[in-house]
Amino acid sequence: MLKPLAFALLFASSALQATDSKGALACLEALPEQYRNDVLKLSADNAAPDPDTWYISAQSGRDGKGMRSIQVASGQIISDKPALGLREIFSSAKPLDLSKVQLDSREIFDIAQQYAGANGKQIGTVSFVLNQQGTSAVPIWSIWCYGPNGIYFGELKLLATDGTVISNDAFPKKP
Repeated sequence: MLKPLAFALLFASSALQATDSKGALACLEALPEQYRNDVLKLSADNAAPDPDTWYISAQSGRDGKGMRSIQVASGQIISDKPALGLREIFSSAKPLDLSKVQLDSREIFDIAQQYAGANGKQIGTVSFVLNQQGTSAVPIWSIWCYGPNGIYFGELKLLATDGTVISNDAFPKKP
């Protein structure tokens, strides 16, 4: 009986160590429990592949009234304040079903790099957005790609469950 428990603890420990401390999943893990079921959007800019800061829009209570703007860097909350923007208040986004987010930002970045490479393009940085448009919808990653010169050249939208590309505006060749 002790051996399965020791194996489970070892596995859990190695899985935690494998998480990228600057990745999206580490960012979501850093959130206080009160926000975990109320995240509306996760975004970051200037990622190559990891951004310095992740930005989170979350509802601030079970009643859905009031919004929070949270910033996370290296798995640590660096800012948590009321969101004053009308965009968040009137957004049609629904809280993310975090149990469906199976791919971290690094994996999404790697998929984008494969598409860029297959089309003779090189990624310098990307911008990420993770959101969900309906209660029973699948969370979607949007990734905007910029070349080494900082000029935008394309966007991919992928299912956060398995990385299936559902929208692609600049990469006619698949990897």
